[in-house]
Amino acid sequence: MTERNQEEIEALFRALAGHGSGGLNPDAEQLHALVTADLGGPLQFVNLLAYLELARYPDGHEMAGSGLTGAEAYGLYGAVALDHVTRRGGRLTLYNDVDQVLIGAGASWHQVAIMEYPDTDAFVDMICDPDYLAGLVHRDAGLADTMVLVTRALLPRSTG
Repeated sequence: MTERNQEEIEALFRALAGHGSGGLNPDAEQLHALVTADLGGPLQFVNLLAYLELARYPDGHEMAGSGLTGAEAYGLYGAVALDHVTRRGGRLTLYNDVDQVLIGAGASWHQVAIMEYPDTDAFVDMICDPDYLAGLVHRDAGLADTMVLVTRALLPRSTG
């Protein structure tokens, strides 16, 4: 794990601050908790995704008024994100449509994605990359709501 001071953590938050609203990015406290409590080793981000019917790009963006659905806009972001994750040794472990909620009430999710990072530094490196940050416009245009859970495996990885 790379030691990060408060100034570096604040810089990370500022880099994300211009993207998304209404819970699309970690707040300063959440980001601080992630980078300072790093336990090392792989971690999986469970992404619950709900899409807008029509993507909402910022006024003046080349994709504004394109007629893309929220899911299509998020797919553009997903391609950028997956490229950045795999370049840093990570992988997409699950990407599924949600068929139904069997237990529980509340939010209605359209898809679930689980992205595995080799360590926290790989995630932090990705969110500092200007090319990745540029792709966030598609995520922000497509998502109505999201929840991201940071998890770590309790069971050893199977070898077969």
